[in-house]
Amino acid sequence: MSADRKIICKNEDDVEVTFDYDDESAFFLESVDGVMSVTNKVTTSENTTVDGSTYQGSVTQQRNIVITAHISKKHVYYRNLLYKCFKPKTNGQLTYSEEDERRIIDYRVESIEIDEKGVVRNAVISLICPDPFFKDEEDTIVTMAGWEARFEFPHCFIAEKEPFGERVAEIIKEIDNDSAADNIGIEILIEAMGAVTNPAIYHTEQEEYIKIGTDNNPLSISRGQKIRITTGTNEKAVYLIDGEEETEINEYLDEGSDFIQLVHGKNTFTYAAAAGRDYMNVTITYRFRYLGV
Repeated sequence: MSADRKIICKNEDDVEVTFDYDDESAFFLESVDGVMSVTNKVTTSENTTVDGSTYQGSVTQQRNIVITAHISKKHVYYRNLLYKCFKPKTNGQLTYSEEDERRIIDYRVESIEIDEKGVVRNAVISLICPDPFFKDEEDTIVTMAGWEARFEFPHCFIAEKEPFGERVAEIIKEIDNDSAADNIGIEILIEAMGAVTNPAIYHTEQEEYIKIGTDNNPLSISRGQKIRITTGTNEKAVYLIDGEEETEINEYLDEGSDFIQLVHGKNTFTYAAAAGRDYMNVTITYRFRYLGV
């Protein structure tokens, strides 16, 4: 059991509780179950004339995290803090920290049980994670085409005409997904520096693409306008951003388009357009997903 392991739970009202192994901690972490296990539901079918069964498919089931902690002081105060943090029908985010690793997962509160009496009282909190995957704390942003900053503060000026940034334009970009998860949703942002017509993003390994605008229903964007594409579960959509206004434009999708995602291993992306490819700034944003901590 790692002495530096820490669990932080924060609910939608920003009420936060920390469980750790500090003897002076309000909530001493006795145990946590469900963070290192994975359950898959495997579906098979049987035939009366064939031995065994036929594999149909499998899905990773929701995660149940159960935290057991000790309260050894100010029992009423800390009990009420737990009730505030783990209210029924609310959601929150759990951060798991151990050594240099920090990962997060969203949860729903299932139950909370606290001992009625005793010098040291147990609190047992059960959390349900409909999405069973842990994620990185922060997004990873990959620039295919755009400007990368070359100027930072504090700064020592050593020459005239030092560049503030540098133009990056890589038509082909590889992202290596070495996590255990497949089908990781991404966000693609296309910004026009000039007139762009029918932009498209291609995923080489999957032989998939997503294209906005067709010959019969073209889409042209002008300088400053952006297209935002989201491909995560329950987040599949295309938006046009014009200033502060964002409008869904799924009607412009080419009928052969897929909401491309990261698969395990190498992911090679390219971008194109019917016109104005050189005027496209393209970034891909994602977070890796993990089967455990």
